[in-house]
Amino acid sequence: MYTFTSTTLQVSSSGFFELQILEISNTNSHLLSGYCCGLPPEKRQTQTTGCPACATAFSLCLKEYQGTTSSIQQQQKQLKQPAVAVEPQPSGLYGCAFGNASTPVLGGSSFVLTDPEVGGITLPFTFRWTML
Repeated sequence: MYTFTSTTLQVSSSGFFELQILEISNTNSHLLSGYCCGLPPEKRQTQTTGCPACATAFSLCLKEYQGTTSSIQQQQKQLKQPAVAVEPQPSGLYGCAFGNASTPVLGGSSFVLTDPEVGGITLPFTFRWTML
């Protein structure tokens, strides 16, 4: 007769991720693409100076990141040699795994916020995992 006993431990964590926007400087009023803010698409490629002010808001997306480990790095670790730095790679499986949030429009192309609460983004998070 055999008796099998399994113990499962559930671990959880919760908290807040907070980001505070204090200032931004976009002196040329350009989008990330390099085109002017506030222009219709047909004029964006031809006009790159004298751009109208942007309407600036921020979006925050917390993703899961995982460093990739190669067999060479594992060998270096075993031989206690200095490891080569590895850039973390976003996990494409889950999008914003730990949440996302946005601010309303905070100002124009360049601004300094005098009220720190105005530019705050707070993301509550809770996650659990099971350990056997």
